[in-house]
Amino acid sequence: MKHTLALAVIFTAACSLPAYAKLTLTLPKSAQLLVVNGVEMEDETSLELNDGNNQIVFKYNTSFRQQGEQRRFTSEAVILTFNGQDSAYKLSLPRLRSDSDADKFNKLAELTLIDEAGGDVEYTSDLLLKVGIQLGRDYDKEIAVYNKSSAPAALLNLVPQTQKSTPVVLPATTVVVTHNSQASEQMPDTSKDQINVGQMLDFWYSQADEETRKAFKFRINQD
Repeated sequence: MKHTLALAVIFTAACSLPAYAKLTLTLPKSAQLLVVNGVEMEDETSLELNDGNNQIVFKYNTSFRQQGEQRRFTSEAVILTFNGQDSAYKLSLPRLRSDSDADKFNKLAELTLIDEAGGDVEYTSDLLLKVGIQLGRDYDKEIAVYNKSSAPAALLNLVPQTQKSTPVVLPATTVVVTHNSQASEQMPDTSKDQINVGQMLDFWYSQADEETRKAFKFRINQD
Protein backbone atom coordinates (compact mmCIF):
# COMPACT_ATOMS: atom_id res chain seq x y z
CA MET A 1 0.00 0.00 0.00
CA LYS A 2 2.81 2.36 0.91
CA HIS A 3 4.61 1.61 -2.38
CA THR A 4 1.44 2.24 -4.35
CA LEU A 5 0.93 5.60 -2.62
CA ALA A 6 4.56 6.60 -3.25
CA LEU A 7 4.29 5.79 -6.96
CA ALA A 8 1.09 7.80 -7.19
CA VAL A 9 2.79 10.82 -5.61
CA ILE A 10 5.78 10.56 -7.98
CA PHE A 11 3.47 10.23 -11.01
CA THR A 12 1.44 13.27 -9.93
CA ALA A 13 4.59 15.35 -9.38
CA ALA A 14 5.97 14.37 -12.78
CA CYS A 15 2.72 15.33 -14.47
CA SER A 16 2.80 18.73 -12.76
CA LEU A 17 6.26 19.61 -14.17
CA PRO A 18 6.22 22.17 -17.01
CA ALA A 19 6.52 20.59 -20.47
CA TYR A 20 8.71 22.35 -22.99
CA ALA A 21 7.41 21.99 -26.53
CA LYS A 22 9.95 20.78 -29.03
CA LEU A 23 10.45 21.06 -32.75
CA THR A 24 12.66 19.14 -35.14
CA LEU A 25 14.76 20.54 -37.95
CA THR A 26 16.10 18.32 -40.71
CA LEU A 27 19.03 19.55 -42.82
CA PRO A 28 20.28 18.17 -46.15
CA LYS A 29 23.51 16.19 -46.12
CA SER A 30 25.16 19.01 -48.07
CA ALA A 31 24.68 21.37 -45.09
CA GLN A 32 27.70 21.36 -42.79
CA LEU A 33 26.37 22.42 -39.40
CA LEU A 34 28.62 24.81 -37.45
CA VAL A 35 26.64 26.51 -34.66
CA VAL A 36 23.22 25.95 -33.10
CA ASN A 37 21.82 28.75 -30.92
CA GLY A 38 25.27 30.14 -30.16
CA VAL A 39 26.94 26.78 -29.42
CA GLU A 40 29.37 25.01 -31.75
CA MET A 41 27.99 21.68 -32.91
CA GLU A 42 29.18 18.57 -34.63
CA ASP A 43 27.93 18.00 -38.15
CA GLU A 44 24.33 16.79 -37.68
CA THR A 45 21.44 16.46 -40.11
CA SER A 46 18.62 16.34 -37.54
CA LEU A 47 18.11 18.69 -34.61
CA GLU A 48 15.64 18.85 -31.74
CA LEU A 49 15.08 22.44 -30.61
CA ASN A 50 12.81 24.30 -28.21
CA ASP A 51 9.83 26.20 -29.55
CA GLY A 52 10.46 29.85 -30.32
CA ASN A 53 13.31 31.65 -32.02
CA ASN A 54 16.20 29.48 -33.17
CA GLN A 55 19.39 30.18 -35.07
CA ILE A 56 21.80 27.90 -36.91
CA VAL A 57 25.02 28.56 -38.80
CA PHE A 58 26.10 26.20 -41.56
CA LYS A 59 28.03 25.91 -44.83
CA TYR A 60 26.76 24.54 -48.12
CA ASN A 61 29.10 21.89 -49.56
CA THR A 62 28.22 20.66 -53.05
CA SER A 63 29.57 20.13 -56.55
CA PHE A 64 28.43 20.85 -60.10
CA ARG A 65 29.65 20.35 -63.64
CA GLN A 66 30.56 23.29 -65.79
CA GLN A 67 32.03 22.96 -69.29
CA GLY A 68 32.69 19.28 -68.69
CA GLU A 69 34.60 19.93 -65.47
CA GLN A 70 33.49 18.87 -61.98
CA ARG A 71 33.73 21.75 -59.55
CA ARG A 72 33.56 21.69 -55.77
CA PHE A 73 31.84 24.47 -53.89
CA THR A 74 31.91 25.46 -50.23
CA SER A 75 29.80 28.46 -49.35
CA GLU A 76 30.35 31.22 -46.86
CA ALA A 77 28.96 30.56 -43.39
CA VAL A 78 25.18 30.99 -43.66
CA ILE A 79 23.03 32.19 -40.75
CA LEU A 80 19.43 31.01 -40.58
CA THR A 81 17.03 32.44 -37.97
CA PHE A 82 13.41 31.36 -37.68
CA ASN A 83 10.56 31.03 -35.20
CA GLY A 84 9.24 27.49 -34.87
CA GLN A 85 6.33 25.99 -32.94
CA ASP A 86 5.99 22.25 -32.19
CA SER A 87 6.40 20.97 -35.74
CA ALA A 88 8.83 19.16 -38.01
CA TYR A 89 10.77 21.55 -40.23
CA LYS A 90 12.90 20.78 -43.25
CA LEU A 91 15.61 22.92 -44.82
CA SER A 92 16.35 22.65 -48.54
CA LEU A 93 19.19 24.24 -50.49
CA PRO A 94 19.11 25.30 -54.15
CA ARG A 95 20.80 23.22 -56.81
CA LEU A 96 23.86 24.95 -58.25
CA ARG A 97 24.72 24.52 -61.90
CA SER A 98 27.44 27.09 -62.53
CA ASP A 99 29.97 29.43 -61.00
CA SER A 100 27.39 32.15 -61.44
CA ASP A 101 24.91 30.25 -59.24
CA ALA A 102 27.62 29.69 -56.64
CA ASP A 103 28.55 33.38 -56.58
CA LYS A 104 24.90 34.31 -56.28
CA PHE A 105 24.44 31.97 -53.30
CA ASN A 106 27.48 33.50 -51.60
CA LYS A 107 25.92 36.94 -51.94
CA LEU A 108 22.34 36.08 -51.03
CA ALA A 109 21.68 32.59 -49.72
CA GLU A 110 18.29 31.53 -51.05
CA LEU A 111 16.92 28.78 -48.84
CA THR A 112 13.65 26.88 -48.53
CA LEU A 113 12.22 26.13 -45.09
CA ILE A 114 8.94 24.21 -44.82
CA ASP A 115 6.91 22.76 -41.95
CA GLU A 116 5.41 19.26 -41.70
CA ALA A 117 2.33 20.41 -43.61
CA GLY A 118 4.50 21.52 -46.52
CA GLY A 119 3.89 25.21 -45.91
CA ASP A 120 6.61 27.79 -46.36
CA VAL A 121 8.06 29.09 -43.09
CA GLU A 122 9.28 32.64 -42.70
CA TYR A 123 12.96 32.97 -41.92
CA THR A 124 15.82 35.46 -42.02
CA SER A 125 19.18 34.59 -43.54
CA ASP A 126 22.52 36.32 -43.66
CA LEU A 127 26.22 35.53 -44.11
CA LEU A 128 28.75 35.33 -41.29
CA LEU A 129 31.72 36.85 -43.08
CA LYS A 130 35.32 37.13 -42.03
CA VAL A 131 38.01 39.12 -43.79
CA GLY A 132 41.33 37.39 -44.41
CA ILE A 133 42.39 33.80 -43.77
CA GLN A 134 39.44 31.49 -43.05
CA LEU A 135 41.35 28.73 -41.21
CA GLY A 136 40.80 28.19 -37.50
CA ARG A 137 37.64 30.27 -37.18
CA ASP A 138 35.75 30.43 -33.88
CA TYR A 139 32.21 30.48 -35.21
CA ASP A 140 30.63 30.56 -31.75
CA LYS A 141 32.55 33.73 -30.89
CA GLU A 142 31.85 35.29 -34.28
CA ILE A 143 28.11 34.67 -34.01
CA ALA A 144 28.13 36.09 -30.47
CA VAL A 145 29.53 39.34 -31.87
CA TYR A 146 27.05 39.22 -34.74
CA ASN A 147 24.10 38.81 -32.38
CA LYS A 148 25.06 41.99 -30.52
CA SER A 149 24.57 43.95 -33.73
CA SER A 150 21.46 45.12 -35.55
CA ALA A 151 22.12 42.70 -38.43
CA PRO A 152 19.00 41.13 -39.99
CA ALA A 153 19.47 37.56 -38.67
CA ALA A 154 20.74 38.53 -35.20
CA LEU A 155 19.08 37.00 -32.13
CA LEU A 156 19.44 39.22 -29.08
CA ASN A 157 18.28 36.52 -26.66
CA LEU A 158 21.42 34.53 -27.52
CA VAL A 159 23.73 37.34 -26.35
CA PRO A 160 25.37 36.28 -23.05
CA GLN A 161 24.39 38.53 -20.15
CA THR A 162 27.25 40.57 -18.72
CA GLN A 163 27.99 39.46 -15.19
CA LYS A 164 28.55 42.00 -12.49
CA SER A 165 32.19 42.19 -11.57
CA THR A 166 33.06 40.96 -8.07
CA PRO A 167 35.12 43.48 -6.11
CA VAL A 168 38.63 42.26 -5.42
CA VAL A 169 39.65 42.42 -1.77
CA LEU A 170 43.37 42.94 -1.43
CA PRO A 171 45.34 41.50 1.50
CA ALA A 172 45.80 43.86 4.48
CA THR A 173 49.54 44.04 3.94
CA THR A 174 49.03 45.18 0.37
CA VAL A 175 46.60 47.86 1.49
CA VAL A 176 49.03 49.12 4.10
CA VAL A 177 51.88 49.23 1.63
CA THR A 178 49.75 51.06 -0.92
CA HIS A 179 48.54 53.52 1.71
CA ASN A 180 52.06 54.22 2.93
CA SER A 181 53.38 54.67 -0.58
CA GLN A 182 50.64 57.18 -1.30
CA ALA A 183 51.34 58.98 1.94
CA SER A 184 55.04 59.16 1.19
CA GLU A 185 54.30 60.59 -2.23
CA GLN A 186 52.10 63.27 -0.67
CA MET A 187 54.56 64.18 2.14
CA PRO A 188 56.18 67.58 1.46
CA ASP A 189 59.93 67.71 1.20
CA THR A 190 61.06 69.75 4.28
CA SER A 191 64.81 69.30 3.91
CA LYS A 192 65.27 72.69 2.22
CA ASP A 193 63.23 74.44 4.94
CA GLN A 194 65.43 72.92 7.62
CA ILE A 195 68.54 74.24 5.89
CA ASN A 196 67.04 77.74 5.79
CA VAL A 197 66.18 77.60 9.52
CA GLY A 198 69.74 76.56 10.35
CA GLN A 199 71.16 79.43 8.34
CA MET A 200 68.87 81.92 10.14
CA LEU A 201 69.90 80.60 13.55
CA ASP A 202 73.56 80.97 12.65
CA PHE A 203 72.94 84.56 11.50
CA TRP A 204 71.09 85.64 14.65
CA TYR A 205 73.61 83.88 16.90
CA SER A 206 76.44 85.81 15.23
CA GLN A 207 74.56 89.09 15.74
CA ALA A 208 73.78 88.49 19.46
CA ASP A 209 75.87 89.74 22.40
CA GLU A 210 77.59 87.45 24.90
CA GLU A 211 74.71 87.38 27.40
CA THR A 212 72.18 86.49 24.70
CA ARG A 213 74.43 83.72 23.36
CA LYS A 214 74.71 82.22 26.87
CA ALA A 215 70.92 82.29 27.24
CA PHE A 216 70.54 80.68 23.81
CA LYS A 217 73.00 77.87 24.67
CA PHE A 218 71.26 77.33 28.04
CA ARG A 219 67.86 76.89 26.34
CA ILE A 220 69.27 74.41 23.80
CA ASN A 221 70.83 72.36 26.56
CA GLN A 222 67.52 72.33 28.46
CA ASP A 223 65.69 70.87 25.39
